[in-house]
Amino acid sequence: MSRITLADLEKAIEIVLERNDMDPRRAGDMAEKVMNLFGYDKTITDNILSSAERDVFYKLEDFDILITEEESTNLPSGKKWRIHYWILNERKIKEVLEEENDDEEEETGSESIYNDISNKVWERGAE
Repeated sequence: MSRITLADLEKAIEIVLERNDMDPRRAGDMAEKVMNLFGYDKTITDNILSSAERDVFYKLEDFDILITEEESTNLPSGKKWRIHYWILNERKIKEVLEEENDDEEEETGSESIYNDISNKVWERGAE
C-alpha cells in the first residue's frame, strides 16, 4: 500500500469532519499534528503524546482514521507493563478518499453526457 501523504490525510479528515457536521477547517491542523508525530512510521507509542495531542488522536479514533493497540509484558518484578500504540489506519484513509472520488465522479458523470453531444445538436436554425 502506498504511503499516506499530508494532503491525503488532510482531505480524509476534512471529509469525515464534514460528514459528522464538524468544522472541516480544522483538518489541516489535525493532519499536520498527526504527520509530525508519525513521520515515516505507521505506529507510535502513546506515552510520547501530550494531552492536547491525545485529544486529537481520540477524535480521529472515533472516525477510524487512527486505531489503537495494546501490548502487555511481564516485568522481572512480576508487574505487568502495558504499552499503548497508535496506528495510522491507511486502509480507512484510502477508503474515505476513494468514496469521495466516486461521489465526485457520479456528480460530474451526468454533466459529461452533454459534453459528448456535438454542438450541431444544440443549434436551432431557422428553417
